[in-house]
Amino acid sequence: MPQKFYIETFGCSFNEADSRFISNSLKSLNYELTNEPKEANLIIINTCSVRAESENKAIEALKRLGKIATENKAKLIVTGCMVKLNPYKLYNINKDAIYITPSLIKDIPKIISSDLEKKLYIGGSDRTYEIIPKHDGGVTYILPIASGCLGSCSFCSVRYTRGTLYSYPPSSIKKAFIDAINLNAKEIYITAQDTAVYGLDINTNLCELIEGLLEVEGDYRIRIGMFTPWFGFRLLDGLKKIYHNKNVYKFCHVPVQSGNNEVLKDMNRLHTVEEFEDFINELRKEHPDLFIATDIIVGYPTEDDKAFEDTVKLIEKIEFDKVHIAQYTPRPFTKGATLVQLPDSVKKKRTRILTKICEEISLKKNLRFINKVLNVLITNKGEKGYLEGRAQDYRCVIVKSDNEKLIGKFINVEITDVMPYYLIGKPV
Repeated sequence: MPQKFYIETFGCSFNEADSRFISNSLKSLNYELTNEPKEANLIIINTCSVRAESENKAIEALKRLGKIATENKAKLIVTGCMVKLNPYKLYNINKDAIYITPSLIKDIPKIISSDLEKKLYIGGSDRTYEIIPKHDGGVTYILPIASGCLGSCSFCSVRYTRGTLYSYPPSSIKKAFIDAINLNAKEIYITAQDTAVYGLDINTNLCELIEGLLEVEGDYRIRIGMFTPWFGFRLLDGLKKIYHNKNVYKFCHVPVQSGNNEVLKDMNRLHTVEEFEDFINELRKEHPDLFIATDIIVGYPTEDDKAFEDTVKLIEKIEFDKVHIAQYTPRPFTKGATLVQLPDSVKKKRTRILTKICEEISLKKNLRFINKVLNVLITNKGEKGYLEGRAQDYRCVIVKSDNEKLIGKFINVEITDVMPYYLIGKPV
């Protein structure tokens, strides 16, 4: 009877790619994936530590799945960023689990085949080899192109957990891309801690990489993952060109984090508000229909009332299509954690204000799609039985149909209603 494994993943798409790589590795050892932890001989938790909320979810999972592992005498492995950032916090919760930092996940097959007497496998931050998972079916393929980053933001611990930049060879990326397309992947997520720094260590860049991928024929969409503004600025002309290609989602995720220059300076963000505005304006001149997503940190220690008002003004001026709002939480080994923190009540109040404004803007922008027909890639079946998909600008579309044969196909959808975070329509 084959061994079974269960894996639970928290955090970003890069973490999801790591989990898929782990799954590939285990399947090569004749393990079978199960969606039920009680059936598993091996349980894996891939943690995230980007915010305290993410850590709390990982801790809850460790308690819940640790209990199942003990009851069923299953092996329990914990990996991901939290293992690098705060291993002993996890170890004190469950001393029977095996803890492996992200830089060592390629060794998981070897580790589980050993006598497992060692519980902590703590490697360095840097990953000096590519981790590119094979596509294992489905519409979406997550394709990591690099690990690590070149930033030193005062609120972020990613540089500590993931190390400095290591770009994967373009040839390896393109081979994985072609293999995924040949296996009927239709949506390719290009992901990294910062996609804009790709290639700085190997004499190439993100736009050259994407142009190489676009040489591959097929009916697919590439989604370019998040990038920092100051490294993105240098790619402006290349991005303008790439977004004209029908095989690329007209989607740009570029986190501004604050609308106040002093706060940006305190955060060690290497861009100004004005530079950010100019960048967005230049992209929109070429592509007025470009979907712009950003991130905002609310309640950074040096964010006073005026700084918050400046953020509100920036959001109202640019009118982002989507804003990811996060209340600041101190991260270990960061400058921000050493500062006097704002009260939670202030963070919550500002979050409520900002959320309301962002939802109003998103709803207003979505209303212009009423009665329009959009070409939509159907990606999956949603929780309420309807189909879900993505328009050309990566806008989420709920399609009132339960025909699962449409998954993986591009269909025309008439938009009949909208919400702040998605459109609603019917097949034409």
